[in-house]
Amino acid sequence: MKYILSLSLLLSAFFSYGQNYPFATEFTNGKVILKDLSELDGQIKWYPTQNDKLHFRANENEKPTKYAPTDLTSFSSENLKFVPLYNFKAYADNYALVGTPTKIKETFGEVVSEGKFNIYFTSIRGYNAIARTLEDYPNFVFQDANDSEKKLYAYPYRIRMKEKKYEKAKEDLYILFKDYPEIIDKLRTFKKENDFLEIIKMIEDLNK
Repeated sequence: MKYILSLSLLLSAFFSYGQNYPFATEFTNGKVILKDLSELDGQIKWYPTQNDKLHFRANENEKPTKYAPTDLTSFSSENLKFVPLYNFKAYADNYALVGTPTKIKETFGEVVSEGKFNIYFTSIRGYNAIARTLEDYPNFVFQDANDSEKKLYAYPYRIRMKEKKYEKAKEDLYILFKDYPEIIDKLRTFKKENDFLEIIKMIEDLNK
C-alpha cells in the first residue's frame, strides 16, 4: 500500500506539472547496470520517452555516455527503478485520435511491482494533432512473469479520449487476467473517471 500511495503522488505531480522525474531535466545521482551485470554509479539524465537515450556520467566533469534500452539491464535513481521494455503496443497519439495503438520497439519502464505479474509505468511521446503540440501519453504495462514469450500488455492512463476507446483497450487485459475473475469484474466496470490504481492494488496483492 505504501508504494501505491507514493505512485499516486507521483502521478498527481505528472498531471499537475508535466513529467516530474528528477532526472528529466537535469543530472541526478543514479546507477546503471549493464548487460554484463557490471554496475556504474554516477549521474543520470533521461526524459521519459521512447525516443530518448539515457545519459550517464561518472561525475560532472565527464562527458556523458548514451545508453539505449538494449545496452542496460536496469537503471535507478533514489527509490525509482527502470528496466528495458521491448516490442509492445502502447496507447498514445494515434489511439486517442483514430483508435490505432503505437508499436514501441524499445523504451524504459518504471518498475511498479514484480512477482506473478510484473507492472511497469511508461510514457510515450506523441503529437497531439488537435492541440498541435507534443504530448506525453502515460501507459501501465503488464506482463505474466511465467510467460515464456514475455509478452507485454499496455493500458492507457488518463489519456484524453472517448470512453469507447478505453473499453477497446481492455481486451488484452481480459486475456492476461482470464484466471482471475475478481480482476476481470473490476475491469469490466472500470470507467476512465475511476481510479485505476485500485486495479493496480488488486494485481499487487497477487504478487505478495
